[in-house]
Amino acid sequence: MTVALLLTVYIPTFALVANLHLPMANAIPVIIVVSTMIALSLMWVLRHSSMALNLANFGFRWCRWQSAIVAVLIAVPLAWLVNTLLTFAHEPGPLAGVVLTPSIAWIYFGLGSPLQEELIFRGLLQTTFAHSLTNPVPVMTQANIAALVIAALLFASVHLAVGPWTALAALVLGLLAGEMRRRSGSLIPAVLVHIIFNIPGLLAAMP
Repeated sequence: MTVALLLTVYIPTFALVANLHLPMANAIPVIIVVSTMIALSLMWVLRHSSMALNLANFGFRWCRWQSAIVAVLIAVPLAWLVNTLLTFAHEPGPLAGVVLTPSIAWIYFGLGSPLQEELIFRGLLQTTFAHSLTNPVPVMTQANIAALVIAALLFASVHLAVGPWTALAALVLGLLAGEMRRRSGSLIPAVLVHIIFNIPGLLAAMP
């Protein structure tokens, strides 16, 4: 079901972009907006399904300020370490070949992409997988951990096109964001982690 949801989000999105024959710089905002709208639509459908999920279940809730601070304190050194190691991999990175002004790059990858991907992977996918396993209360913790690992692996898999080391870095990001989402119940710490992980790449891409 989790893989089916992922394909339901991305196949129509990339089919639309391919049919529009958009250059990559113009395709990026279309991918962000369309995939986000599809994911939100799927959440609406799941709210009225037998799973009876609500927006709070998907992480649309405030978190304690301590959760946000912990996310930042862990993400900053880990993001620096991961991105430092990536410089030795000599992979092109997700921004390679894309010509964007610095301000647009920060909007797309500093805010838009973290919001979109966290909504899809930690909001839609992690939530639905966890709730599909958590009918017996005693297995709630195990199911949530399994869900965050599966969502992180799927997140890493979509980055394989950039390179295996980038996918590995995405896995680290996904595991940390997923754990922050699991502990806080909110997408906010996960989005903060994602933004922090994207910042070194954005700084490196600046002229």
